[in-house]
Amino acid sequence: MLHATAGGLMGTRLDVVMLGVGQDAGTALWQQCLDAVSELESVGSRFRPDSETSAVNRAEPLSMVSVSPLFSRLLTDAVSYRDRTLGAFDVTGCSGAQVDFSPDGSQLIIPSSGLKIDLGGYLKGHAVDLMADTLRQGGVADAFIDFGGSSIMGIGSHPAGDGWPVSVTDPYTRRSLRTGTLRDASLSTSGNTQAYNGHIISPFTGRAVTGNRLAAVIAPRAVDAEVLSTAWLVADSDMRAAILSNFPTVIEEFVYN
Repeated sequence: MLHATAGGLMGTRLDVVMLGVGQDAGTALWQQCLDAVSELESVGSRFRPDSETSAVNRAEPLSMVSVSPLFSRLLTDAVSYRDRTLGAFDVTGCSGAQVDFSPDGSQLIIPSSGLKIDLGGYLKGHAVDLMADTLRQGGVADAFIDFGGSSIMGIGSHPAGDGWPVSVTDPYTRRSLRTGTLRDASLSTSGNTQAYNGHIISPFTGRAVTGNRLAAVIAPRAVDAEVLSTAWLVADSDMRAAILSNFPTVIEEFVYN
């Protein structure tokens, strides 16, 4: 077994446990995971002034910004969730801005309203999926990825049982709300804490989601789980039911108020 950990990635801690892998092979896979996450952060983080996302957000309306193929793929995929979540998840904020590229895809056309891209609620889930693919391709059949405690992936089984045991905890009371097992599935949680409140902005109102509100989603793909757990904080029960028809692989979901 190899347990590797690193801090300061996307503003949080990353832990990866790999079973049935030698030290050298496991270390090489861990480095591939670190490299992949670092690349995503350098392109997609709005908190880094040198990222492509920050460059786009600083661009003048009706200008054109050169972008990398990776940024183009990330933004196109992230924006696709706007329609699938009926507008409850929108990386362009409450503007619903059109995202267009030049014919060769090398430049992003900034709309007249400008762009304020925020890939939070997408990027970390995408990173978990990327790491899971890296481990599987490296021959790891059993592994656990914990990215900041809010984006978790269980691959195969824990040594002591079938799957990986997880729990969802109320951040205010520390009371356990749900327990379960992940096997080739991801758990994402979104919500407020006493120290970190109001960071989710509703695309519908432009106002922050406040108070003790928590959403959790389990799905095969970490990015789906992360997007939906964010969307669940602004969508009512009827909208959540309608959105789920676009995500038939979701295993479990709930909202706690």
